[in-house]
Amino acid sequence: MGVNPLHVIMNPSSVAVVGASNNLGKMGSIQLLNIIYGGFSGEIFPVHPTETEIFGRKATNAVADLPYAPDLALLVVPTRIVPEVLEDFGKIGTRHAIIVTAGFKETGEGGIALEAEVMAIANRYGMRFVGPNCMGIINTRLPLNISVLPVNMPDGVLAIASQSGTYITQTMPYLHRQGIAVSKAVSVGNEASIDLVDCLEFFGEDRDTKAICLYIEGIRRAERFLEVARRISRTKPIVAQYVGGTQSGARSGASHTGSLSGPDYVYNGLFEQAGIIRVDTIEDAYKIGWTLATQPPMKGTRAGILTHSGGPGSAMSDVSDRYGVAIPAFSSSLQDKLKRMLPGHASTGNPVDLTFITDTRPLVADIPRMLMESGEIDGLMVHGVNDTDFSSSMYPVMEQVIDISRSEFIKMSEVNLDVLTGLPAQHGKPLVISSFVTGDDHATQLLLEHRIPHFDIPERAARAMAALCQHYRIRQRKVGPPPPPAEKPAEAEACMVEMEASGADEFAAKALLKAYGIPVTQESRVKTLAEAQRAARQIGYPVALKACSPDILHKTEQEMVFLDLENEAALTEAFTAIREKNADTPLLVSEMLRGNREFVAGISDFPGFPPCVLFGIGGIWTEAIRDVAVRLSPLNREDAGELLNAITASDMLGPYRGLPAVDRAAMIGILMNLSRLARDFPAVKEIDLNPIMVVGGRPIVADALFVMR
Repeated sequence: MGVNPLHVIMNPSSVAVVGASNNLGKMGSIQLLNIIYGGFSGEIFPVHPTETEIFGRKATNAVADLPYAPDLALLVVPTRIVPEVLEDFGKIGTRHAIIVTAGFKETGEGGIALEAEVMAIANRYGMRFVGPNCMGIINTRLPLNISVLPVNMPDGVLAIASQSGTYITQTMPYLHRQGIAVSKAVSVGNEASIDLVDCLEFFGEDRDTKAICLYIEGIRRAERFLEVARRISRTKPIVAQYVGGTQSGARSGASHTGSLSGPDYVYNGLFEQAGIIRVDTIEDAYKIGWTLATQPPMKGTRAGILTHSGGPGSAMSDVSDRYGVAIPAFSSSLQDKLKRMLPGHASTGNPVDLTFITDTRPLVADIPRMLMESGEIDGLMVHGVNDTDFSSSMYPVMEQVIDISRSEFIKMSEVNLDVLTGLPAQHGKPLVISSFVTGDDHATQLLLEHRIPHFDIPERAARAMAALCQHYRIRQRKVGPPPPPAEKPAEAEACMVEMEASGADEFAAKALLKAYGIPVTQESRVKTLAEAQRAARQIGYPVALKACSPDILHKTEQEMVFLDLENEAALTEAFTAIREKNADTPLLVSEMLRGNREFVAGISDFPGFPPCVLFGIGGIWTEAIRDVAVRLSPLNREDAGELLNAITASDMLGPYRGLPAVDRAAMIGILMNLSRLARDFPAVKEIDLNPIMVVGGRPIVADALFVMR
């Protein structure tokens, strides 16, 4: 694997800008100004066909006239001339570019062809580029700002890769107000050359970056994305917002950047498998990402809550419980220590609720320190840390009875947060704060300056703590080796030949499953009543009888499935009923399973993804309940085990209401072998095993549907 091109793109020693002029209304001009006045110390070469000087800098009239090949070329030119300009840079030896210009794949067939032409030129010269249809990049450490707004923030520790340019450009003032400092940011645009995978690899190697934030409309190289993200997420937290899981979200993403989206449950499976923390909003992506970037990692799942009001403490507890954060009751010895410091009405159990107190020291120093030192928590949430916002609101009342100026009154209320802000580093445990205050509050500003995450409502603080807890679990996960390579079973090739020749009916499908060691029902394919009767005697009553044709997909709805046939008379009646509906279709005589739980497993196909393995609650209610989970193939044993646990009703796999536990090893084997089958035979587009019936704890495939490409 070669050197990641982003190492040069994010750290160039020279930049040529094509598309800037003395017209301040042009995007290229704005980006050039941000490069110049953002502090970039390397060479800057404006290129313009007629201008001789741009913003006091000598302009070159043609790429070919540049004194040497710059490390990086920035193209903000009309769409039609992008290929020509990129070719000019290729000829002089520039190997890295950012193409801001839009009008490519996202616009339809003509744009797709033009983007392919640009890629052909880049490949010819060994060039890599960000874009097209992007808003640039930011490196606060160099510094280098190729975007449309100034970046007024100190060196940061949170990296951002976004398929929307807005989220690394127009949001910079918002991030600055929130105290969030970015290390690196990349607007990937259409991802023609450099994509999210390249960004993840680069951020994973970047020493300045402590956590990664992603805005995603669709992923193209899902298998490589999974491989890279799974490796990185164990040391650097990754937070992602995905917006392509709905019909309107997918349509918007396709017109925005030409993204190929997929259903939510598929992306949920990818994120869980990769160790990525999914969030609902871009605000959560930024603020939870910042929390993960700045706070020490949790060493367990226990959190403490300290509040000056009962409601926020209850809200934090509720959110914590929903996300798997433990809020343990404090020991009697710890509670005794707390009671000696607090008024009698205060609660010391966890949450510690001070109710209303005017002395701020217990809230911002004594109790937080005691809780951090207790050994009973792995992280701390505090609600109500504020000072001047409260005093400013109170002054109109207080001035009626005190003779002091507003500024003096507000100044008197300022609290010392030295103890509180030093706790995370001192104890190696995360701290998050919430309070209902404005950004002008003195205490809030101190928290932001010390990189202590602050949230304006308690539930958001608890959600951030939950993300810290989630990353603890990600770090503890056992990530097994990839499944060992294995030859295709010899009999599988013969099964596939038959399926491709005569169709993937249920009998042929189960023969292929059996070749991979997947347990299936005993059965026989028949045409005549005599054959059906003979097969039933061999299998043993009761039996099931059903149509067996690749052209009949929904047999139950067409009344071509008969179950629990106890004898020959019942079999004959069922045979006659099916023949009245279809005189020619082959039939399947199958052993009648008497199971007590039903599951579904299968393979689904999505553009840009390897075969996806699905598992969930089966039977006739599968589509109504929709309790399914997904993992990307190839599955190892750990992936398959996590897939079983990922469904809501996973308790049904254990001992349940007097039923024995499902044989997990056998179920894991089914999922792993399904994954292997799908990768061995790409001609199989979809597989639906429903139901997988559990008989005495043993899973057996009762019905199978294959869809061929």
